[in-house]
Amino acid sequence: MKKRIFFVALLVAVLTTVLMALLFSNTNHDNAVKRVEEQLSVCMNIYEREYASGPVDGSTASAFSELVGARVLLLTREGIVAADSGGEAGADLSDRPEVQEAISSGEGLATGMLGKKSYIVRCRAFEGTFEGQEGYLLAVAIKEPSYFAAFTDALPTIVVILFIDGFVCLLVAWLAANFVLKPVQTLTRDAATNAGREVKTEVYELQPLAKMMNEMNADIDAKVAKMKEGRDIEKLILNSMEHGIVIFRSASDVLLINRTAAHLLDYEKNEPIRCFSEDREIAAILEEQTPGVVTRQMEGRDYSFRFTFKQEGNVLLITDVTETVAAARSKNDFIANVTHEMNTPLTSIRGFAELIAADGVPADRIGHAARTIIQQSDRLSNLIRRIINFSAIDSDALPDYEVDLSALMREVLPSFEPRFAEKGIVTDFQIQDNVKVFSRRERLLEIVNNLVSNGIRYNREGGSLAVHLTGGETPVLSVADTGVGLSEEDKKRIFDRFYTVDKSHNGQGGGFGLGLAIVKKLCLRAGWKLTVESELGKGTEFRIEFCFDKQRQSQ
Repeated sequence: MKKRIFFVALLVAVLTTVLMALLFSNTNHDNAVKRVEEQLSVCMNIYEREYASGPVDGSTASAFSELVGARVLLLTREGIVAADSGGEAGADLSDRPEVQEAISSGEGLATGMLGKKSYIVRCRAFEGTFEGQEGYLLAVAIKEPSYFAAFTDALPTIVVILFIDGFVCLLVAWLAANFVLKPVQTLTRDAATNAGREVKTEVYELQPLAKMMNEMNADIDAKVAKMKEGRDIEKLILNSMEHGIVIFRSASDVLLINRTAAHLLDYEKNEPIRCFSEDREIAAILEEQTPGVVTRQMEGRDYSFRFTFKQEGNVLLITDVTETVAAARSKNDFIANVTHEMNTPLTSIRGFAELIAADGVPADRIGHAARTIIQQSDRLSNLIRRIINFSAIDSDALPDYEVDLSALMREVLPSFEPRFAEKGIVTDFQIQDNVKVFSRRERLLEIVNNLVSNGIRYNREGGSLAVHLTGGETPVLSVADTGVGLSEEDKKRIFDRFYTVDKSHNGQGGGFGLGLAIVKKLCLRAGWKLTVESELGKGTEFRIEFCFDKQRQSQ
């Protein structure tokens, strides 16, 4: 209420000040016009005294304009501009009112446009000689004062008046509001804090309101006492459920909702449930009144919405099915990826086998076909072996032991020399001595082989590969190449199973998309920190920080 009173008072102050400012600006504008008219009269008198006695020519307009600081026009008796200090000679001004008055009565004054600007023009007839002709008209023009300029000039005064007027109005409104509203506030506070006791007031006008409050309090107390026991039990049951439950007649008529459902549906009391109208599939189920189930993702988890419809009310049961959905999704992705990866070698094997069976391969090409079948069979076997290896990581229960990673890498890296030479890759190996890691040899061998193989596979011809191993409290292994690099999308998915940067799936690169997935899984299982830094077209660096688990190491 106070805000409304303050707002109205401030609005009245602002409107009053603005109205006064407009009137003040209008008065200033009128005064400015009068001053211009007087200035034009003075200019005419100066001209009559200094120039009218002798003959004048076209240069007189410019000379007099410089003298009085106004635009000067010399016109013939017919109203044709013969000379103009503004540079627009030749115009016919005979139809202008000030020119007509000057022709008829000797002098005229009017406001109008000269070119693109508005001027106040005073025109007077003279009997002197102008370029050999007897009699001419002189017009002196000064730009019409701007109403906006008058308002701008008055703006500082307006602001000061507005500030003072607003302050006074707000002060008076504050005093009046406190005087009027204080009894109401006192009554409201007593009603809120009296805990059901009778509310009293000494203000006569508020006594009916106090009586009504007392009656309402008595009625509410009776109802609350009657419902309290049942509501307590209801809240206990509903709010202890891990599932969400909603009983409703429509989106805006909710009979009952527990804490879980209210949180998931972002429900506020006395407000409709938004997803009932905004979600098309849910809206269709509610419209058809047919029992149905939909799955929705909220807060990073999957929930099942099961709708049932009864005459007494409709029921929505919300169940967390995140684990079930994740398992199904993982299974489907795995089957799809494995099927896709196996399809290429199987297709190649079957195609060459059919050609050989149908005598469709020349004798000199049978050896090539056989080698292709063997190559694709090896690729298929390698894929199956990697899948088995990936799946076996979770069930691996063999104990860890201390492994000399420095010695392992010096043993493994020379085996890649032929592949380095094949692509002309320049290597930079910096292996610190006696770097020990608590793991198992075959796991570390898998990690090194996969990272170095990727550094070769996706490197450019004549590129470089840097493999650095440092010791200390936390040993660090980094493998950096100067290859194709990774896009932002690739960075997000590079450790997914069967995901490869090379989308051809033709087997030429030799990758199945399981190598980095195995590296990530081994690092997660061991508690090591695996990061990747890459820039598209410039290269990629994989970095593993071997964080020691001292408790496991002591075992």
